[in-house]
Amino acid sequence: MSNVRIRRSRMGFTLIELLVVIAIIAILIGLLLPAVQKVREAAARMKCSNNLKQLGLAMHTYHDQASTFPTLNEGNGGDRNSSPFGNENRNTGLMNILPQLEQAPSYATVSQAGTFGGMAVRPFGPIRNIQSYTPYITKFSVFICPSNPSQAAIWGTTAWGARSYACSVGDSIVNVDTNANNRGAFGRTGARIADITDGTSNTLLMAERAFGSSNTRSVKGYFANNVGGLNTSPIGCLNTASGGSYLPSQSVMTDRPVGVQWFDGYPAFTGVSTILPPNSPSCAADNWGDNWGVFSASSYHTGGVNCLLGDGSVRFVTDSINTGSLTSPESTGASPYGVWGAMGSKAGGEVVANQ
Repeated sequence: MSNVRIRRSRMGFTLIELLVVIAIIAILIGLLLPAVQKVREAAARMKCSNNLKQLGLAMHTYHDQASTFPTLNEGNGGDRNSSPFGNENRNTGLMNILPQLEQAPSYATVSQAGTFGGMAVRPFGPIRNIQSYTPYITKFSVFICPSNPSQAAIWGTTAWGARSYACSVGDSIVNVDTNANNRGAFGRTGARIADITDGTSNTLLMAERAFGSSNTRSVKGYFANNVGGLNTSPIGCLNTASGGSYLPSQSVMTDRPVGVQWFDGYPAFTGVSTILPPNSPSCAADNWGDNWGVFSASSYHTGGVNCLLGDGSVRFVTDSINTGSLTSPESTGASPYGVWGAMGSKAGGEVVANQ
């Protein structure tokens, strides 16, 4: 019988080979992940920009019909003690552009009186903390930048509809919540295109303002309380925070984060000032944000914020935009707050350079 040598084929991989393959896969993931994240953020930023373009188109359509842009905030003749309930003169004028945003059913609800949770409500809403009022908890995708984290639920378990885009009060400071005409495009009286004498392509309508999430001391989504001297030297607001968070010694409004109530029309929550550069702190002169202050644009994009101009175009404004003299008081003439201030004022007579 002849000797026959049988060779057995080796099946599988050795441990060293498996470790090499795993290491190669890990390296590839490490190389690809930043690129994927950049693509994802680029898509989110584009969606965010498109949201602002839709809002601009809706405002211009509304202007064609009403001969003014929407107001910053407006009332319905009632308050928390009236029957039916009223909105205490603070609901956003953007409620009026819901039909132009293809939200006619929501507008039909909000513009009529009704009963919700056993409570009688006037047209255009009750006070802000009535969670049974359907329009307040409705989430409109056009109001939300996809780069923003999910908003926090406050005063209960139901989160209201959020809003990432704030209405510009320009470089006005004192009484921006109640002024009939702020230097910016939004006040208690709706601005007309004819009022924007600096030119619609040079004047800000809206800018991003990141709404609050779980970090209750971040400058993105929260504001400092009881900050003095804002109207004479707004640079003091910068001293309330460091590294993107408010200082431990600084009182911060945490009960109601910025932007988590789309329907709120007070600038502390849904307004923006063109004074401090984007992604700076925001500061209120009072304890609750029911008054005036300096409220900065912010976003989760890298290096700046998307802004809607009066002609309907969208521009990305960087954190390094010129802000002039932040130790100057608010002005009645040309803005002292540089290019950013000039973009905010609708009739300041400044020339705005491309940024």
